[in-house]
Amino acid sequence: MEARETSASETNSLKKLYEEFGGSTSMHGINKVLTASSKRKRCVWSVLFLFGVAFAVYQFVITMEDFYSYPVMTVVTLKQETTAIFPAVTFCNLNQKKKSMIDPYLMMTMTEMAKVIVLSVCLSVSLVIYLHYSFYFLFQLTDEAEGEAVMKTLMRSHQHGNQSGHQIQDMLIKCTFNKVSTVLLCYVTRSGPRNGLILELNIEQYEYLPTTSLAGLNVIVHPQDEIPLPEDGGILAQPGAMTRIGIKQEITQRLPSPYSNCVSADGQSRTRRSFYQKKTYTQNACMKSCYQMAVYEKCECCNAVLPCDYYDILNVDRTTTKTNENLSLCETFSDFKCETEVENLFLKHELDCDEHCPPACDRTTFDMIFSTAQWPPDSKIDTFLDTIKSNFLQNVSFADNYSLERFIHSNFLRIEIFLESLEFKEFTTQAKYDWNLLLGTIGGLLGLGLGFSLLTAMEIVEVLIETVLYCAHRKYQKKKNIRI
Repeated sequence: MEARETSASETNSLKKLYEEFGGSTSMHGINKVLTASSKRKRCVWSVLFLFGVAFAVYQFVITMEDFYSYPVMTVVTLKQETTAIFPAVTFCNLNQKKKSMIDPYLMMTMTEMAKVIVLSVCLSVSLVIYLHYSFYFLFQLTDEAEGEAVMKTLMRSHQHGNQSGHQIQDMLIKCTFNKVSTVLLCYVTRSGPRNGLILELNIEQYEYLPTTSLAGLNVIVHPQDEIPLPEDGGILAQPGAMTRIGIKQEITQRLPSPYSNCVSADGQSRTRRSFYQKKTYTQNACMKSCYQMAVYEKCECCNAVLPCDYYDILNVDRTTTKTNENLSLCETFSDFKCETEVENLFLKHELDCDEHCPPACDRTTFDMIFSTAQWPPDSKIDTFLDTIKSNFLQNVSFADNYSLERFIHSNFLRIEIFLESLEFKEFTTQAKYDWNLLLGTIGGLLGLGLGFSLLTAMEIVEVLIETVLYCAHRKYQKKKNIRI
């Protein structure tokens, strides 16, 4: 009889504890569940309370999943500089090799090629696709020996471009920077066409190969510490015209791991990802290095357009067992077929180059806007003629003025590159959540579903502690009674 009374007393004590909690807690709904006057009301409030709990838990799970996916947001900021560093300017003649450097017999073969195919090296988007289709027709038109001879000539022109291509001392007529005839200055304090780089050049179209489809220069503007990649883009400057290029700087800053897989500029591993180790890491340069490695591994030769240094390949591959030696270029028809297969894998993203070549965390690019006009104008032909006569027209004669003007407009051009403004855009990725925002989001969800706050949590902790103490005390009393 005494045991039953003790059990009932304990139950009433716990019930009283929870009823007091339900009547005084700041959590919405639970006081109605515990203190409602009828069972029907208690059922209704119980369902509503459980719905609020389910809603809060569901939103909490979604929020935590979003938090651990490390989302980011992009913030665009316009900033102004008082002094800007002028970017590097690289220009590439659309003709890859001077006609005077080609063997006469090979020139005859290439002239026949020009009747059927079009070959342009500097404008290709793909690494080697511009050569592959041309060589396919080349081997259809000639026997294999002649085709390989032309192929070797074109390939080696890339490797020895400084000797066989167009020389800067033969092309450059005038160069001024910031109104000064020198390119040693690299800082700009004012924007506008008068405060940029001005080049007057001779593209030497009379030295073009018959297989070259376009005449002019490909102009690339890039950071001074970045390798230029003409085949990936640029602005075309045509002869007989002035091309004015206005540039605006854009800076992109990405968050490193775990928010992205970008490569930091000061990372020790970045030199192992690219053959262009003396320049700032870029994703495009790394992709080309990855492609070259795949060509070397599968074809045992190198694409001549890309770096083919033994140490570079050893440094990237880390598995090469051969001693230092000269690596051969892909020059034969079998090499060409093998490299075509590698390129197909590359274009299908089956070489895992995307995985091995993440974007750089910090990147500077230049947005370019260009316009053109005739140059030199007819009224300035005589003045320009006096400028170039001593260097470019010593051994040239013309039947009439029309032939002279046609020669000038076919070979000479002017390029003006300037900063449109000292203002630049900065694209910065920031973490979507920090701990303050996460706690605020969770608190808002619990408050919306249950009216839950930090003090409410303390109330629940207090009830739990009192429940544990009560149970421990009851267990202690039972043991004490058994001993007696």
